[in-house]
Amino acid sequence: MKNNVKRWFGILSLLILIVITTVKCKKDTAEEVVPVVDEPKPTAGFDYTVASPTKFLEYQFTGTSTNYKTLLWQFGDDSTSVLVSPKHVYRFPGKYKVTLTTRNGQGYSASKEILLNIVDPNFDPTKIGENYIRTIGGKYSVNLEAGAGPDSNEGSKKMVDGDITTKFLQAGFDGTQKCTFELTTPQVVGAYTLTSGNDGEDRDPRFWILQGSLDGIQYVDLHTVTTCPWASQGDRRVTKRFYFDNFVAYKFYRIYFKANRGSRLFQLSEWTINKKQP
Repeated sequence: MKNNVKRWFGILSLLILIVITTVKCKKDTAEEVVPVVDEPKPTAGFDYTVASPTKFLEYQFTGTSTNYKTLLWQFGDDSTSVLVSPKHVYRFPGKYKVTLTTRNGQGYSASKEILLNIVDPNFDPTKIGENYIRTIGGKYSVNLEAGAGPDSNEGSKKMVDGDITTKFLQAGFDGTQKCTFELTTPQVVGAYTLTSGNDGEDRDPRFWILQGSLDGIQYVDLHTVTTCPWASQGDRRVTKRFYFDNFVAYKFYRIYFKANRGSRLFQLSEWTINKKQP
């Protein structure tokens, strides 16, 4: 009997040892951690070239990025690409922020950003296009008129009559003078001119905003000048050209004069709104 008890006790001890060993092995196996190998960090790089002076809006971007799984180009004009070396054609001259972002498989990212200033190399600052006030025609109005009316000797119509020897003179200038021309048909205006009066330099405008509108109600600022372009003495009946980027055919163009050189009188010989180049 004692021998049987010893035998069963030995068998039981052996079974317990086997179970403990097995559980320990499984626990040791479960606790083993496989090390994660870091992928190389991505880089973002690119070069670019312009197609030609006649195709100055066409850019070829060449990617030089490394260690990435995905990439995204943002060209600054709401256009994107996922190509390695894309070609992009901008619609208009202007300033555009180009951003390339790359990302590897572990979520690390890199980016490169540049600012493109696209200008037309064929632009000639000595030339200006047709005056739409004369060639297209339309309706002209002002919010503050000369005392004797628009058709008077110095009435508002003298400002758009095509003659720099006449002028519009308005008394009681308070920084709210607005001159509006409604074209017969909408046109893309990219330039305008102002001609100073024959006397009284302190009547010259020095701060104004040119604005455009599709409906004559809501206006968009197109060009702002904050410094008087005429000399304080001697620049009489002198025409100044102004250029700006605009690609919308507005029907209404308004020039809002906010300040002159200090006089209570406002004067201007001529105002034209023009096509940017001939």
